Amino acid sequence: MPVVQWVVSLGYTVEARDGELGVVREIFEGPAQSLFLSTDSYMRVVDRGQPDLFIPFNEIVDVSDVKRAVYLKRWRREINALGWTRDPRQPGARAVPFFPNPTSAAAVKPDANGAVPPRPLVESGAWSPGEAAPRPEPGKGVRIGDRFKPGDRIPVPAQYMCTVCRFRKHSRQFLEENPDGRFPPAHHPGALWELEDLRP
Repeated sequence: MPVVQWVVSLGYTVEARDGELGVVREIFEGPAQSLFLSTDSYMRVVDRGQPDLFIPFNEIVDVSDVKRAVYLKRWRREINALGWTRDPRQPGARAVPFFPNPTSAAAVKPDANGAVPPRPLVESGAWSPGEAAPRPEPGKGVRIGDRFKPGDRIPVPAQYMCTVCRFRKHSRQFLEENPDGRFPPAHHPGALWELEDLRP
């Protein structure tokens, strides 16, 4: 499978799946995360009041030149386990603990039918304020994390997830139940179907 060569520039905003991490301040080559490479590209991400993060490019899911943003496949709660606060150029250095800032409630505009996407769950299972899923960009079609209402046309063959309980179902299963190619009724009241990332 070909490896995507992401083009990331200084000043781009970096976003985990559940919120912003900071701004790219440095791009450098460091030790490889894979046996098949001699070096990997890293970005140093800076945010006020947080330790610097050293994130390998292989964690990138998408880069938006329009929004000047880098989207990652991980959650903020995974940063400590991944050791992103340790500079890979200094192997003996200890990782500094990272404490995610609480997400503030973002103004979410209702769609044409007046529906507002549900807020994401936190580890405790309680609802927390957060941003709506990223919307498609001009010419890009759909993106991982996009959400769809019951009755919308299924845009691409992929796996979709209920935004309330995280129940997952592939579009093939939807089409067996609904040959018209549309999403079935909501799995939970007020739930949407979210496009999931199935890439390794």
